[in-house]
Amino acid sequence: MRYPPELQDPDRQPPPRTPVTPPAMPAAGATTESALAFPSFRQLFTLMGRALRLRCPHCGLGSVLRGYATVNDRCTHCGFRFTRSSDSYFSGAMLTNLAVAEGLFAVIFATVLIVSWPNVPWDTLTWLMPLGVALAPIILLPFAKVAWLTFDVAFRPVTSDEIEAPTRT
Repeated sequence: MRYPPELQDPDRQPPPRTPVTPPAMPAAGATTESALAFPSFRQLFTLMGRALRLRCPHCGLGSVLRGYATVNDRCTHCGFRFTRSSDSYFSGAMLTNLAVAEGLFAVIFATVLIVSWPNVPWDTLTWLMPLGVALAPIILLPFAKVAWLTFDVAFRPVTSDEIEAPTRT
């Protein structure tokens, strides 16, 4: 946009532009770029069974979690690398976890309203529902992380680059 000459200030200069650096990419070989595949229902049920038991989606034997919700780097049994892309790989799991927890709140709230109408226990709902909304994401977080990894493995199959022989100590 150009200003008329009488409004232009010759001493005023635009601030110098600083170059923007793109975010750092993961190290070579640290990402999984496999083609999409659609699993059969049997494969999907097998993978979901492993997720419910919080086990490795590749072998079903090793544990995915170390502690409550800290994900291991690799499977202790087959050596499968759990973080399949960048450091923020499990951000989608946390967002999905929050959405599921809030959806669970809405379903429970609507069910209590419908079942107990016209004598809705408002005092009980006032105290229990905020507690449930606060605790549900915390309780569901380990399952959300493993389910996220499992769905990723279901639709982007494991490649040989992601498997490393586990070190036995």
